[in-house]
Amino acid sequence: MSKEKLAVLVTIFLLIPLSGCLEDSEKNSDEDSSESNTDIDDGIDTDIGNDNDLENGTNESIWQEINFEILSEHPFECMNTGVFDKFINVFGVYVVASEEAPLEYVNHTAHILAQLIDNDEDGIPDDSDVLNVLADNNYIIPVWNTSDRDEFWNGARGTYCEDNIGMAASMYYDEDHWALGGIESAGTWDTNLEEVWHVVSVGWYETYPEYMGTENEDGEIISSNLTRALDSARGGHFESVPEQYPEDAWYTYYDDSCNYHCQAHEYFYWLLMADIGALDLSITNKCDESKHEWNVCTKSDLEGTDSLGYDLFNNHGFNFPTMIPDGSYQSESNVENQTDDATDNDNGNDSDQD
Repeated sequence: MSKEKLAVLVTIFLLIPLSGCLEDSEKNSDEDSSESNTDIDDGIDTDIGNDNDLENGTNESIWQEINFEILSEHPFECMNTGVFDKFINVFGVYVVASEEAPLEYVNHTAHILAQLIDNDEDGIPDDSDVLNVLADNNYIIPVWNTSDRDEFWNGARGTYCEDNIGMAASMYYDEDHWALGGIESAGTWDTNLEEVWHVVSVGWYETYPEYMGTENEDGEIISSNLTRALDSARGGHFESVPEQYPEDAWYTYYDDSCNYHCQAHEYFYWLLMADIGALDLSITNKCDESKHEWNVCTKSDLEGTDSLGYDLFNNHGFNFPTMIPDGSYQSESNVENQTDDATDNDNGNDSDQD
């Protein structure tokens, strides 16, 4: 073999590994570019990090579309014992209802739940980790009355449901306030805004304990952005309800049955309502009626009065709700599905006529 041919072969062998390195480099560059674009699109600051969303696969393909179908059974047999006869699956969290619960109320609660999980209504949960806490722990939101409640828990004793169903709050069709069409349209308050948020809040507390936690595994009170804001709003750190709150306190809840943990959860609800404008006096008189407990009615009032609460909701990149839920959840995918269904029905009718 001539020296020239040998030189050519040596050059080829040297270029093969280099080519592989170049391809790997291009792949990494594409991946880096993709991650960078995801960070920009998410718009989340460094406080909670963007890797969280990437690792949990927050994408449309992993979430089943919501059609608000009324189901006759729950996946757990112990839920199908006669108390409930209506079930709606909302991103893996079930709204359940007893026989006498009006269907329009059940649907309304399911839509409010969907809007608090996916407030921008793009078909994707606003925070997948928050939702996973609720779905993994089998949270339900009952629409019932007190006798239904007592009957269910009496029957649940000794069953799987006793220890494996999550229930942080519920709606009473014969006692609570219902603003079908939303508070802005009805001009009255909707208890769903409080009770359904209390359920969704559980996911926020457990996902971000540093920011929103209230107690550790031993039940001991912890310091978090939420508890520090709570102490400021109540005018001090009160582990039990004081006989009199300080004059400069703006959150003054006097219910003796509501411990520190409970006080924090009620406060978290008030913060959201003020932040999204649901307490604006131009909509309802809810803020006036609640001034013995809370009188921060708007987002601008919140910023001026409760700087720590405002900071938690607005300066750490969390995807909290920003729009007032009105019970009319409508993601783009649902609109497309309904359009397709309508088209199919029209085609079917035309076929029948032919």
